[in-house]
Amino acid sequence: MLSTKMLPAVGVLYPIYLLFIKMGLLDTRIGLVVVLMLINLPIIVWMLYTYFKEIPGEILEAARMDGASLREEILYVLTPMAVPGIASTILLNVILAWNEAFWTLNLTAAKAGPLTAFIASYSSPEGLFYAKLSAASVMAIAPILIMGWFSQKQLVRGLTFGAVK
Repeated sequence: MLSTKMLPAVGVLYPIYLLFIKMGLLDTRIGLVVVLMLINLPIIVWMLYTYFKEIPGEILEAARMDGASLREEILYVLTPMAVPGIASTILLNVILAWNEAFWTLNLTAAKAGPLTAFIASYSSPEGLFYAKLSAASVMAIAPILIMGWFSQKQLVRGLTFGAVK
């Protein structure tokens, strides 16, 4: 599953570009969300698998003995126990999607251009506009820094979940 992250993105750019043209997703927000979700999906599955695997089976057996259905097991037993793992997975994947420049620069032009395309626009044949580039970069980094700062406790607890037995 993680081997998809080891494949160079350039190797699949042309087929995805052709698919996006054929499906009408080129330079759309929906297309950008789809490609960012798909490139981060292996990490999401891998992280969540390890978090849910660390939940003891005895707890689920006890819930079944108390008469809980599968839906109730998931909603009232598994989900509350995996909240740190789910939160750290979400935060990590937001950071990975936010920092993605290759796909956003190659699959968007004007309509769905994210911050990476905006920052890249300050590079021109006349040179770099360092002041504008620096200001735009700080503004792009600020939301992730603030979100990471406020969720630091949850992130550390989720990333170390199951590390010590």
